[in-house]
Amino acid sequence: MSRFLKDKFDGSEYVTYEGKFVARFKYNRVSKGTFITFLVKNFTVEEYFSRLNAGEAPLTILESKGYMLPRIRKLLKSLGYDQTRQGLDKYIQDQIKIRQQNQILVAA
Repeated sequence: MSRFLKDKFDGSEYVTYEGKFVARFKYNRVSKGTFITFLVKNFTVEEYFSRLNAGEAPLTILESKGYMLPRIRKLLKSLGYDQTRQGLDKYIQDQIKIRQQNQILVAA
């Protein structure tokens, strides 16, 4: 199993690794730097490309091991939630409860 090496990544919108497509960063919704750093630390070359070739999306692959978009982490931190998937799930559930309560108040 070979590890990713940061100096072998290339490209801006279409990022490649030794000529192989890694991910597309068209709208800069995902921070390329944090994406690549997480990829290097958490995946082997073979693991990532086997999942990518099987049809999984790049972001989905990284999220399977805990990657979270920087803007989501920042939001969770600012609201006092854990910066984890569990923290995001708790935030979503809290927002659902708030909206349900607001609907009840409006209907009354």
